[in-house]
Amino acid sequence: MNLRRAVALFLTLGVLGGGAAFLALREAAVPIRVENATAVPLTGDPGALRLFLTLVNDGGPDRLISASSPVATSIEIVAPGPDITVPAHSAPILAVDGAHLRMVGVGALGNGAVLPLTLRFASGAQVATRAVLNDPMAQGAAAAVGLLSLGEICRVGEGEPAPQLAVRVAADGAGWRVTVQAEQFIFTEIVDGLGHMPGYGHGHLYLNGVKLQRIYAPEATIGALPPGDHLIEVTLNTNDHRAYVVDDLPVTASVRLRVP
Repeated sequence: MNLRRAVALFLTLGVLGGGAAFLALREAAVPIRVENATAVPLTGDPGALRLFLTLVNDGGPDRLISASSPVATSIEIVAPGPDITVPAHSAPILAVDGAHLRMVGVGALGNGAVLPLTLRFASGAQVATRAVLNDPMAQGAAAAVGLLSLGEICRVGEGEPAPQLAVRVAADGAGWRVTVQAEQFIFTEIVDGLGHMPGYGHGHLYLNGVKLQRIYAPEATIGALPPGDHLIEVTLNTNDHRAYVVDDLPVTASVRLRVP
Protein backbone atom coordinates (compact mmCIF):
# COMPACT_ATOMS: atom_id res chain seq x y z
CA MET A 1 0.00 0.00 0.00
CA ASN A 2 1.51 3.32 -1.03
CA LEU A 3 1.69 6.30 1.28
CA ARG A 4 -1.22 8.17 -0.35
CA ARG A 5 -3.60 5.20 0.04
CA ALA A 6 -2.50 4.66 3.64
CA VAL A 7 -3.23 8.29 4.53
CA ALA A 8 -6.64 8.12 2.85
CA LEU A 9 -7.52 4.93 4.77
CA PHE A 10 -6.39 6.51 8.05
CA LEU A 11 -8.58 9.58 7.46
CA THR A 12 -11.57 7.42 6.52
CA LEU A 13 -11.25 5.33 9.68
CA GLY A 14 -10.89 8.51 11.69
CA VAL A 15 -14.11 9.95 10.28
CA LEU A 16 -15.99 6.68 10.87
CA GLY A 17 -14.64 6.44 14.40
CA GLY A 18 -15.62 10.03 15.12
CA GLY A 19 -19.09 9.38 13.77
CA ALA A 20 -19.46 6.30 15.94
CA ALA A 21 -18.36 8.28 18.99
CA PHE A 22 -20.89 10.99 18.14
CA LEU A 23 -23.67 8.41 17.85
CA ALA A 24 -22.62 6.87 21.16
CA LEU A 25 -22.79 10.26 22.82
CA ARG A 26 -26.26 10.81 21.38
CA GLU A 27 -27.39 7.41 22.60
CA ALA A 28 -26.03 8.21 26.06
CA ALA A 29 -27.78 11.57 26.20
CA VAL A 30 -29.81 12.08 29.36
CA PRO A 31 -33.55 12.14 28.52
CA ILE A 32 -34.38 14.43 31.47
CA ARG A 33 -33.98 18.19 31.40
CA VAL A 34 -34.77 20.93 33.91
CA GLU A 35 -36.93 23.98 33.22
CA ASN A 36 -37.88 27.05 35.27
CA ALA A 37 -35.54 26.35 38.19
CA THR A 38 -36.14 28.96 40.90
CA ALA A 39 -34.70 29.33 44.41
CA VAL A 40 -36.83 31.14 47.00
CA PRO A 41 -35.57 32.17 50.47
CA LEU A 42 -37.27 30.60 53.47
CA THR A 43 -38.54 33.30 55.82
CA GLY A 44 -37.04 32.99 59.29
CA ASP A 45 -34.51 30.35 58.18
CA PRO A 46 -31.24 32.09 57.20
CA GLY A 47 -29.17 30.25 54.64
CA ALA A 48 -32.08 28.07 53.50
CA LEU A 49 -33.76 28.18 50.09
CA ARG A 50 -36.65 26.26 48.57
CA LEU A 51 -35.97 24.99 45.05
CA PHE A 52 -38.84 24.80 42.57
CA LEU A 53 -38.44 23.40 39.05
CA THR A 54 -39.97 21.24 36.34
CA LEU A 55 -38.43 17.91 35.35
CA VAL A 56 -39.16 17.21 31.69
CA ASN A 57 -38.65 13.50 31.06
CA ASP A 58 -38.60 12.29 27.46
CA GLY A 59 -37.52 8.79 28.47
CA GLY A 60 -38.52 5.94 30.74
CA PRO A 61 -39.48 6.02 34.42
CA ASP A 62 -36.85 7.19 36.90
CA ARG A 63 -36.38 8.59 40.40
CA LEU A 64 -34.59 11.74 41.55
CA ILE A 65 -32.46 10.46 44.43
CA SER A 66 -30.20 13.39 45.34
CA ALA A 67 -29.02 16.88 44.45
CA SER A 68 -25.99 19.02 45.27
CA SER A 69 -24.60 22.50 44.72
CA PRO A 70 -21.17 24.04 45.40
CA VAL A 71 -22.89 27.05 47.03
CA ALA A 72 -24.80 24.97 49.62
CA THR A 73 -23.89 22.63 52.45
CA SER A 74 -26.53 20.18 51.29
CA ILE A 75 -29.78 19.84 49.36
CA GLU A 76 -32.64 17.90 50.94
CA ILE A 77 -35.56 16.22 49.20
CA VAL A 78 -38.79 17.44 50.79
CA ALA A 79 -41.23 14.63 50.03
CA PRO A 80 -43.19 11.86 51.76
CA GLY A 81 -40.48 9.38 50.72
CA PRO A 82 -36.71 9.40 50.23
CA ASP A 83 -36.84 10.26 46.52
CA ILE A 84 -38.98 11.87 43.84
CA THR A 85 -40.74 9.67 41.29
CA VAL A 86 -40.49 10.73 37.64
CA PRO A 87 -42.92 8.83 35.37
CA ALA A 88 -42.03 8.08 31.77
CA HIS A 89 -42.73 10.92 29.33
CA SER A 90 -43.88 13.35 31.98
CA ALA A 91 -43.14 16.81 33.34
CA PRO A 92 -43.56 16.71 37.13
CA ILE A 93 -43.41 20.03 38.93
CA LEU A 94 -41.45 20.48 42.14
CA ALA A 95 -43.57 23.17 43.76
CA VAL A 96 -44.48 24.70 47.09
CA ASP A 97 -47.68 22.65 47.31
CA GLY A 98 -45.90 19.34 46.72
CA ALA A 99 -42.51 17.66 46.84
CA HIS A 100 -39.56 19.98 46.20
CA LEU A 101 -35.94 20.57 47.20
CA ARG A 102 -34.47 22.55 50.10
CA MET A 103 -30.97 24.01 50.06
CA VAL A 104 -29.25 24.66 53.39
CA GLY A 105 -26.02 26.38 54.31
CA VAL A 106 -26.22 28.97 51.53
CA GLY A 107 -24.23 32.15 52.02
CA ALA A 108 -25.45 35.68 51.40
CA LEU A 109 -26.62 36.03 47.80
CA GLY A 110 -28.31 38.89 46.02
CA ASN A 111 -31.66 38.64 44.30
CA GLY A 112 -31.15 37.27 40.79
CA ALA A 113 -28.05 35.25 41.70
CA VAL A 114 -27.47 32.08 39.68
CA LEU A 115 -26.98 28.85 41.65
CA PRO A 116 -25.41 25.80 39.97
CA LEU A 117 -27.13 22.47 40.67
CA THR A 118 -26.51 18.82 39.88
CA LEU A 119 -29.43 16.38 40.03
CA ARG A 120 -28.79 12.63 40.30
CA PHE A 121 -31.23 9.91 39.29
CA ALA A 122 -31.62 6.22 40.11
CA SER A 123 -30.82 5.35 36.49
CA GLY A 124 -27.34 6.83 36.95
CA ALA A 125 -28.17 9.93 34.93
CA GLN A 126 -26.88 13.29 36.14
CA VAL A 127 -28.30 16.64 35.07
CA ALA A 128 -26.38 19.87 35.59
CA THR A 129 -28.53 23.00 35.67
CA ARG A 130 -28.86 26.40 37.32
CA ALA A 131 -31.52 28.03 39.49
CA VAL A 132 -32.15 31.76 39.71
CA LEU A 133 -32.63 33.27 43.17
CA ASN A 134 -36.03 34.95 43.20
CA ASP A 135 -36.87 36.70 46.47
CA PRO A 136 -40.51 37.90 46.27
CA MET A 137 -40.16 39.85 49.50
CA ALA A 138 -37.15 41.77 48.18
CA GLN A 139 -39.16 42.72 45.11
CA GLY A 140 -42.27 43.64 47.08
CA ALA A 141 -44.27 41.34 44.84
CA ALA A 142 -44.86 38.17 46.83
CA ALA A 143 -48.49 37.87 45.79
CA ALA A 144 -47.72 38.30 42.10
CA VAL A 145 -44.99 35.66 42.15
CA GLY A 146 -47.44 33.14 43.54
CA LEU A 147 -44.90 30.97 45.34
CA LEU A 148 -46.10 31.71 48.84
CA SER A 149 -49.64 30.41 48.55
CA LEU A 150 -49.19 27.22 50.58
CA GLY A 151 -52.13 26.85 52.91
CA GLU A 152 -54.55 29.12 51.03
CA ILE A 153 -57.96 27.45 51.07
CA CYS A 154 -61.53 28.05 50.00
CA ARG A 155 -64.02 27.04 52.67
CA VAL A 156 -67.34 26.09 51.11
CA GLY A 157 -69.99 28.40 52.50
CA GLU A 158 -73.55 27.59 53.53
CA GLY A 159 -75.76 27.02 50.52
CA GLU A 160 -72.80 26.61 48.13
CA PRO A 161 -72.03 23.37 46.24
CA ALA A 162 -69.96 21.04 48.47
CA PRO A 163 -67.71 19.08 46.09
CA GLN A 164 -67.10 15.37 46.70
CA LEU A 165 -64.41 13.34 45.02
CA ALA A 166 -63.47 9.75 44.18
CA VAL A 167 -60.58 8.48 42.05
CA ARG A 168 -60.04 5.30 40.05
CA VAL A 169 -56.75 4.19 38.48
CA ALA A 170 -56.45 1.53 35.77
CA ALA A 171 -53.58 0.24 33.65
CA ASP A 172 -53.44 1.90 30.23
CA GLY A 173 -50.77 0.31 28.04
CA ALA A 174 -47.44 0.89 29.75
CA GLY A 175 -48.94 3.71 31.82
CA TRP A 176 -52.03 4.48 33.88
CA ARG A 177 -55.38 6.19 33.37
CA VAL A 178 -56.78 8.27 36.22
CA THR A 179 -60.56 8.77 36.29
CA VAL A 180 -62.00 11.40 38.62
CA GLN A 181 -65.59 11.15 39.80
CA ALA A 182 -66.62 14.53 41.16
CA GLU A 183 -70.00 15.52 42.55
CA GLN A 184 -71.23 19.12 42.81
CA PHE A 185 -68.14 20.20 40.87
CA ILE A 186 -67.48 21.14 37.24
CA PHE A 187 -64.00 21.05 35.71
CA THR A 188 -63.13 24.22 33.80
CA GLU A 189 -60.09 25.83 32.25
CA ILE A 190 -58.59 28.71 34.23
CA VAL A 191 -59.97 32.07 33.13
CA ASP A 192 -57.74 34.97 34.12
CA GLY A 193 -59.55 37.64 36.09
CA LEU A 194 -62.69 35.56 36.55
CA GLY A 195 -62.03 34.76 40.19
CA HIS A 196 -63.77 32.09 42.22
CA MET A 197 -67.08 30.58 41.14
CA PRO A 198 -68.55 28.09 43.67
CA GLY A 199 -68.57 24.53 42.37
CA TYR A 200 -66.13 25.24 39.50
CA GLY A 201 -62.39 24.82 39.16
CA HIS A 202 -59.66 22.34 38.32
CA GLY A 203 -57.72 19.52 39.96
CA HIS A 204 -54.12 18.89 40.93
CA LEU A 205 -52.75 15.41 40.24
CA TYR A 206 -50.02 14.17 42.59
CA LEU A 207 -47.81 11.09 42.55
CA ASN A 208 -46.03 10.25 45.81
CA GLY A 209 -46.37 13.88 46.83
CA VAL A 210 -45.07 15.25 43.51
CA LYS A 211 -47.38 17.51 41.53
CA LEU A 212 -47.60 15.96 38.07
CA GLN A 213 -50.04 18.37 36.46
CA ARG A 214 -53.20 20.42 36.71
CA ILE A 215 -56.23 18.63 35.33
CA TYR A 216 -59.11 20.44 33.63
CA ALA A 217 -61.18 17.34 32.83
CA PRO A 218 -62.22 14.24 34.79
CA GLU A 219 -59.52 12.09 33.15
CA ALA A 220 -55.74 12.17 33.06
CA THR A 221 -52.90 9.80 32.19
CA ILE A 222 -49.64 8.94 33.91
CA GLY A 223 -46.70 7.38 32.10
CA ALA A 224 -44.96 4.16 33.07
CA LEU A 225 -43.82 4.07 36.69
CA PRO A 226 -40.73 2.55 38.29
CA PRO A 227 -41.28 -0.61 40.37
CA GLY A 228 -42.59 -0.11 43.90
CA ASP A 229 -45.54 1.28 45.82
CA HIS A 230 -47.13 4.52 44.59
CA LEU A 231 -49.77 6.90 45.91
CA ILE A 232 -51.86 8.76 43.34
CA GLU A 233 -53.86 11.68 44.72
CA VAL A 234 -56.18 14.33 43.28
CA THR A 235 -57.23 17.57 44.98
CA LEU A 236 -59.86 20.06 43.83
CA ASN A 237 -58.95 23.72 43.50
CA THR A 238 -60.77 26.94 42.69
CA ASN A 239 -60.18 29.04 39.60
CA ASP A 240 -57.92 31.26 41.74
CA HIS A 241 -55.87 28.21 42.84
CA ARG A 242 -57.15 27.77 46.41
CA ALA A 243 -57.85 24.28 47.73
CA TYR A 244 -61.51 23.44 48.28
CA VAL A 245 -62.28 22.65 51.93
CA VAL A 246 -65.56 21.13 53.17
CA ASP A 247 -66.17 20.76 56.92
CA ASP A 248 -62.52 21.67 57.61
CA LEU A 249 -61.25 18.86 55.36
CA PRO A 250 -59.62 19.35 51.94
CA VAL A 251 -61.51 17.79 49.05
CA THR A 252 -59.14 15.03 48.00
CA ALA A 253 -59.10 11.36 47.08
CA SER A 254 -56.27 8.88 46.57
CA VAL A 255 -55.45 5.40 45.30
CA ARG A 256 -52.46 3.21 46.14
CA LEU A 257 -50.98 0.82 43.60
CA ARG A 258 -47.97 -1.47 43.36
CA VAL A 259 -45.86 -1.75 40.22
CA PRO A 260 -43.96 -5.07 40.09
